[in-house]
Order: sequence, then C-alpha cells, then structure tokens
Amino acid sequence: MSLLFGQASPAPAPPGLLRAMEEALRSHPGEVASVSELPGLSLGVLAAEAAEAAPTVSVDGRARLWLVGEIFDAGPLGTSDLRGRRSPELRGRLLEALRDGREDVLRALDGEFQLAFWSADAQRLWLVNDRFASLPLYWAAPDAARFAFAGGVRGVLMAPGVGTDPDVEALREAVSFGGFRLGDRTQVASVRMIGGGRVVRVDAGAPSFRRYWSWGDIPARAAQPRVAAIEEARALWTRAIERRLAGAERPGQTLSGGLDSRAILAEAAPRAPSWTAITYGVPGCDDARYAQQAARLAGADWRFHELYGGRDPDWLERRSRFVQATDGLIDLTDLGHLETLPLQAELLDVHLSGYIGDAVAGPSFSEVTDAAGILSRLPYYGGVLGLAPAAALARAEQLLAALDGAPARFALFEHKLPQSTNRWSAAWRPWFRVRRPFTDSAFFDFFQGQDNRVRGPGALYAHFLRSVYPAFFAHIPNQKTGLPVLASPARVFLERGRRGLWRRAQPYLAALGLPARPRVRSYTDDEGVWRRPASRERITATILRPGSVAADVFGLDRVAAVLDAWFERAAAPTQVIGTLYVGEHYRAGLLAHLRDARARAARRIP
Repeated sequence: MSLLFGQASPAPAPPGLLRAMEEALRSHPGEVASVSELPGLSLGVLAAEAAEAAPTVSVDGRARLWLVGEIFDAGPLGTSDLRGRRSPELRGRLLEALRDGREDVLRALDGEFQLAFWSADAQRLWLVNDRFASLPLYWAAPDAARFAFAGGVRGVLMAPGVGTDPDVEALREAVSFGGFRLGDRTQVASVRMIGGGRVVRVDAGAPSFRRYWSWGDIPARAAQPRVAAIEEARALWTRAIERRLAGAERPGQTLSGGLDSRAILAEAAPRAPSWTAITYGVPGCDDARYAQQAARLAGADWRFHELYGGRDPDWLERRSRFVQATDGLIDLTDLGHLETLPLQAELLDVHLSGYIGDAVAGPSFSEVTDAAGILSRLPYYGGVLGLAPAAALARAEQLLAALDGAPARFALFEHKLPQSTNRWSAAWRPWFRVRRPFTDSAFFDFFQGQDNRVRGPGALYAHFLRSVYPAFFAHIPNQKTGLPVLASPARVFLERGRRGLWRRAQPYLAALGLPARPRVRSYTDDEGVWRRPASRERITATILRPGSVAADVFGLDRVAAVLDAWFERAAAPTQVIGTLYVGEHYRAGLLAHLRDARARAARRIP
C-alpha cells in the first residue's frame, strides 16, 4: 500500500523537501517513490510498485489525481472488474468527476483509500480520506500560506517551520483514556490527524475542512424477520469477502479465538486456493487453542507465533523498533501486533483483517447511548495522572455533541477505533495489502442501521454466524466465554463459576503435587513479562530518562510513584505504563530520526 506526502504553497518548496519527507516515511526497503513538482504543489507518493505511485493526468494536463490504497466499489463510476480497483479507467473517471466539482461521488466510494486532486487552473488541492480513516493522514500549517501533509507525522515534520514540541494535552488524554489521544491529536502539538470522511481543500496554502460523509448518514433499517435479515447479511458478507480476495495470490489472516477473524476464515478460506492463518500469543492460551481448531477445520496452514519469545527483554527491543515508524502513536501493548510482521510478510500478499468486527456487527458498543457510556468504553482510567472525572465527562460530552445527533456509539468509531486498529494495521501495509471486510460500506451500514437490540448480545450477528457457518461456531468456543456462540446464559454463568473454582484450586493441587495447568484466557501476559527485572529496568529508565516529558508534565515524583505502584502489582492500568514508555522512547529518538532522514535525502540530491 502507498502513502501521500507533500506541501501546498504559492511559494516553491525548498529543494529536496520531498526527498526528505520520503526518507522520513520509508519503512520498507523496496518502496518506490514518485514525486511531482508543480507550481503551487509539491507532492510525492511512496508505494510498493511504481504504477501505484504515478498520478493520473487529464488530457489537457491541467488536473491530476493520485489514488493510494484501494477502492472496492466506486458506485456509478466503477467497473464490473474486481481487479479494477486501481485501474486507469477508474482513476480517470474520478479525476473528471472531481474536476467537475462532483463531491457527491465521494459518498459512493467503498474502500480503504486516500485521494489527492490538484487543479492547476484553480491552484487548489483536495485531500480525501475514506470514511474510516483506514490510512492515517497528518497535516500542519506552519504559516498562513503553507500546508504540509503526509501519511506519517515524521513526514510532516520535515517541512520547514513545523515544530516538534510535544502536545502535553494529548499526553494527558492518553493516560486518561486507554492510551488514546482524542480527536486529531498526535504526539506533536503542531501536527494533527485528518479524520475519516473528510475533504481538505487547500487554496493558496490555506486549508479548510469539511465532511463529505457523516455517521448520521447511515439510514435506519426497518425491522425484518430474523431469517430474512440473516440472508441479507450473508449476501453482503459474501460480496465483501469476494471483493477483498480479488487478485490475491497468497491470502491469509491473523486468526484469534474470537468470532470476527473466524467469520473471515469460514467464508474466505474455501474461496482461495490456499489460506494461511497466523495466531500469536502465549503458549496454550485460549486464542491459540480455538484458532487451531478452526484452522484445521478450514484446511488452512496454521502458524503460531509466541509473543515475548527469546531472551528477555528482546520482545521490548522488537516492539521499540516500530516506535518511530508509527510516530509514537501505538502503545507498548498494541505494538505486539507488529511482532508477527516478518512472518506475515513472508507468507502473505493479502491480509484480511477482522479486528473491528464485533464493533461493526456485534454488541461491543450497543449499550453506549450517552457521554457516560462513551467514557466507559474509551475507557476512562482516571488515576493519579489522568483527568479528573468531571473533566473527562466534559470531554466525552464534547465528542457526543460533535456527532450532530448521530448515536453516541459513533464517537468510539470516530476517536477510538482509528487509533486502536487503523494505526498498527497501517504499519503492515508497506509489506502486504491489508483489506478489512467488516468496513465494507454496505455491510457496515446494514448492521449499524439496525436497532440497538438487534445488535445486542446473542442477537443478529450471533445467529448469523451460527446459522451460516455452523461447523465453525456451533462447537468451537468463543474466547470471551469459553463456550460456543449462543450458549445459554445459564451455561455461561456455570462456566464462569467452574473457572473460578478451578483457579482457586490451583495452589492446593500444586501443593499435593498434582498436575494442574490453569486455563490461559488472555493471549498476552504484559503484566507478568513487563515486571521481569530486565524489562522493568528498561521501561523505568526510559520513562524517567533525563528530559522526560511525562516527568515535566506530571512531576517526576508522581510518575515514579505510579511506576512503582504498577510494578509492585498495585494500581495503574497497564496501558498507562505502555503509553508513557512509548512516548518517552519516541521523544528520545525523534530528532535523530529526522536528522538521519535529512542526511539520506541530501546524499541522493545531485
């Protein structure tokens, strides 16, 4: 997958700016760049293939369009060829539609993409993000006549006049809300993220922002019999998978013990000549056991990657290598998703990802109806370093008000999910294609247009999975409960009781010398592994380093007390520790990363 970078300004860009941006953004040695230096615009694309990086140019040469990512359905502009998602024909139609001012065509696009459209006549740049902000895009305006943008914060920071001072309010939000910065914040005060469903229009270097699509545009669905709803959901799901499999030669996925990735496996694996399923976690965890059962049933090649494997703390070194490449915006826990990147790059050319499936089709956010509900699901931590409850609630109320009447749950799609899933999956994209069938527009709108009760626990999504793919869901348990989907509340209650008794019995059985391996529910063991002496020393030294931003904002003694409390198994959520570590690691290496990128770019300029 490719990414955009550049600067719009009436004044010429400094020599070598695009090369410097390119070097700052490059994460795969095989990526190629195409750069365009035009009056009023300097724009580059970094891509896996040269054909993806080149712009589409109008017949008269006065307009250009760059498309990064993929469009799976272009509505009235599309073609019947599923391989045409990036075809010259499609790009040409988009260019002409935007040249005619037809912003309405953007609403019909289904995909994971960004567009850049340039009109030389109007000296105007349009930047367009898909409705889910699947591919992150950042910007800064160092003055009234310059607008810098890039698919990574580090690219924007190469533009002259863009400062690197930390965003301390973003840090306060991150330690308050599950490691997430709300709205458009990044680690850097001068650089902001462009949200989903947006058009940024840049005239003479000055930007204006508007939405071409909003959460309130999803039409409400009329009630229908469950059988009919399941059949419609099945048709939409089948089409979403089919579109995202087109052209794949080595397709696969990461497979957990939950429902969403298994739904992809059940539909996609029989359609592909081969299928690879990669599960990661601690040995013996529920995710590994249930995923292996499902992969065996599908005839997939199942691979297991052990998290935290090797010497201690080389897992920390592996994750830390991605901090600059992800702009310090993924906390230490979620950086674990990148541990399997080398294995995925070796085995896959297309990855079908299902990490937000339960939020889209299931009950994850069905109970969120007000600001308090938003706060609980961010989640809000409070604590010594976090915002006070009243301030946190006021922030949630702002998020709710910004939805303009759309249901409260969409605040989580707007502010949480782009960070909790998009950013680390974006880090995979230079190495292979990532496609997410749960964000298929028609499938998404079908489920999100339903009444909350239809999306609730044990409702439509569960019945859809159980009836359409009984072999995969009638007997193989769901990681969340340890029981198959649609198990009765009584069975779930009894299973919880059984697990509780088994945990309490462990010490007694061990004292008697009896084998008693406990059930390993979670695929991670951050609390155990991070507390090992070598890991603790590295994490603490990084967070409390000389010049620590966290220590400056919160006070050295308070931060040290939070660390001591966590490492001694007292208060403070793990995500707070992971956020503090990544933030300080990022700040410590940022200037060197930018300096090295400039030096590499300088060596390339004749």
